Amino acid sequence: MTDYSTFSVEEFIEDEYFRESMRAPSPETDRFWADFLRKHPQQRATLTSARAFFRALEHLQVYPSPEQGQRMWAGIEEQTQRPFPERDARPGKTHNFRWWAAGLAAALLIAFVWFQPDSGVLESSKPLTATAADSSWVLQVNQTQQLATFQLSDGSEVMLSPQSQIRYPRQFDAHKREVYLTGEGFFKVARNPKQPFYVFAGNLITQVIGTSFRITAFPDASQVRVTVRTGKVAVYSAHNTTHSLFLTANEQVQFEASSEKLTKSTVPTPTLSPATQEAQAFAFDNAPIDQVFQTLEQSYGVTITYDAALLKNCSLTAPLANESFFKKLDLICQTIGATYEVWGSQIIITAKGC
Repeated sequence: MTDYSTFSVEEFIEDEYFRESMRAPSPETDRFWADFLRKHPQQRATLTSARAFFRALEHLQVYPSPEQGQRMWAGIEEQTQRPFPERDARPGKTHNFRWWAAGLAAALLIAFVWFQPDSGVLESSKPLTATAADSSWVLQVNQTQQLATFQLSDGSEVMLSPQSQIRYPRQFDAHKREVYLTGEGFFKVARNPKQPFYVFAGNLITQVIGTSFRITAFPDASQVRVTVRTGKVAVYSAHNTTHSLFLTANEQVQFEASSEKLTKSTVPTPTLSPATQEAQAFAFDNAPIDQVFQTLEQSYGVTITYDAALLKNCSLTAPLANESFFKKLDLICQTIGATYEVWGSQIIITAKGC
């Protein structure tokens, strides 16, 4: 059997056994690849990319000639300035991968593009007509040094950071909305419970119904971060959809690409939810401390853990409207002789009582 331990994406796609196991998977091939990944976990990302690439190629079903591929690739390289690496010829192999890659990249990215000098935003124009699906996707790239905002067909908004891009259908599916992000984007999702919103970024999937959140997933980074501003999202690895974390306002998750570990925590600077931003004055006058903590929890969407019986005689008189969340917490703890620690997405209060 072939030694796949050092295979590249290109070599996987050119391998006959790999292609057949993709076209006609069986319990035997499933066991083979599962056993292979157990023995060679460092190849998981490469194998996953090869599978995704192969599915896309099979879906495209139109492979350009070498001459067409060369012309396509020249145009792509001119836009990206990231040429595809050449590979030494090896006997007994058919070397069509470069032309497949050129055709696929051209189909998924753009066939004709224009650059808007005043905005620096690259937008797809007439996509390739090799398949009906090609013309249904839009690519938006922010090549400026400022934030750029794009509105999707469902009314959602995406604010892209510089050198970031999104890819999405011109018309969303009736039962789901899917967006693919590279870089960093802040999303304001139009609420529609019957049409969940998914963002795919760096092997991490974020599912929302209606909320605002930020995703940071630059290609060279080892981590992907999702930060929730309002609402609620579910986050899970593209390779393990059975394990997910739920995030609410002022929570974030960090995804380690190498270990696929998800770590949830409170954001460094919690902000008020829009509903309480103007309604809550945070002016406490001899208020019971449990009422104070409940106000903070409701206003910032955080979880504060404390011994209610121990602090039942504690109260607070203080104007805290102009203070940040952690400054509020500092002043409250100083007043009642307590301390706090941030454990993941919870805040733990330690006190002796009043």
